[in-house]
Amino acid sequence: MTVLLRSRSLVRGIFHYHVANDNVKEEGGKSNPTSANVDRAPPPRVIAHSSTAVTLTDWDDDDYDDDDVKDGDDDGRVAGGDRPTPPPPPPPPPRPPRRRPRLSRRDDDPPPPPSIVDDVTDLERLGRIEHSRKCGRAYDEEYGVSRIRMALTSDELTSLSDDDMPLRHYRAEKGDIDGAIRKIRNTIRWREEFGVEYIKRCFDDLDEYDEYSTTSAEERTRMMDLANAISFENRTGKVYCRGYDRMGRAVLYLTPGRENSNDELNNMRHLVYQLERAIACTRRTSGRGKICIVIGYQGFRLTNAPPPSTVRHTLAILQHHYPERMHRAYICDPPLVFRTFWGAIRRFVDPTTLEKIAFCVGTDGRTMLERDFDTATTEVQAGGTGLLRQFDSSEYLFDTPFDRTFDERGS
Repeated sequence: MTVLLRSRSLVRGIFHYHVANDNVKEEGGKSNPTSANVDRAPPPRVIAHSSTAVTLTDWDDDDYDDDDVKDGDDDGRVAGGDRPTPPPPPPPPPRPPRRRPRLSRRDDDPPPPPSIVDDVTDLERLGRIEHSRKCGRAYDEEYGVSRIRMALTSDELTSLSDDDMPLRHYRAEKGDIDGAIRKIRNTIRWREEFGVEYIKRCFDDLDEYDEYSTTSAEERTRMMDLANAISFENRTGKVYCRGYDRMGRAVLYLTPGRENSNDELNNMRHLVYQLERAIACTRRTSGRGKICIVIGYQGFRLTNAPPPSTVRHTLAILQHHYPERMHRAYICDPPLVFRTFWGAIRRFVDPTTLEKIAFCVGTDGRTMLERDFDTATTEVQAGGTGLLRQFDSSEYLFDTPFDRTFDERGS
């Protein structure tokens, strides 16, 4: 057993010990037992497990110095000779790994994302120009974005989800600058009130918010509540991201037949989490700004259909707060009973959104899916031909980085 002793305290202990012994020898038998018992101090206490006696009274904490530390042998003996150079201090223990890696990782520097790709077709741009001309206004994206930014306050500008947010609202309003300003302000306010940034971060390891963050206890509690709610909504895999289309857009799978909740608010929180995650995955992979949505109707019955208020809430979020984010929605092999459901919700869908909805039925539908996707990597409901792992909600939410889809945990 190694015993660490402080050298200066050790020397003083040895000195006092031998002086006491010499005094006893000189007095010999001259001192009578009575006087010895009265005048002589009690024997000093000795630290055990050492070949050299050191009194506890000599162990002065005020004299402590890091340089006074010396190593002993395994049997407790102190190494002799000159005082050796103390060994360097051990390296600090490594920080524990993050439970849930996120966009802004502190442990390492992730590679920069690819350059932003303007994910709009010439046909879409020409359609907006023509629409603006019919409305008696010019369509100039650079001028329109500049006007929108000038109209926003400094706080509103810092609250933008990304630099292209004004451009998306300008395009969605087909060149109507006043309409775009009004819509973007509504979205900024909605993101703050709905807690979008908390929803995005709610699966971070909250233990890491210590000296690295100013996250308050109230904010941690809020994120934990959000994590619990979204975890419950995601258990059946009714909505999640998996894979990409041929252009690098993340695929967001929606399976209404797996609906497990009637809580409208938590359903919307879950939807927003998945939308933000699909956007982050697309940005990391291809630099694009749009995502694909695949809706499969395995096991769907009218009893699984959400109430009309939830449908309207979903469409409002997609159309008003995430404009120009959906590349296309693929409704795959809808059952006959879906016609009743679609007839009820179609009137709430914006005409521009309707143009992006594709019904994939039969041979033509399979041809479209094979054109847009590598079907070896898609699920069966999207024409998939490969054998894919079963969805694991815990792995997806807690172990996979936010900007990765399911099956990309280690990439």
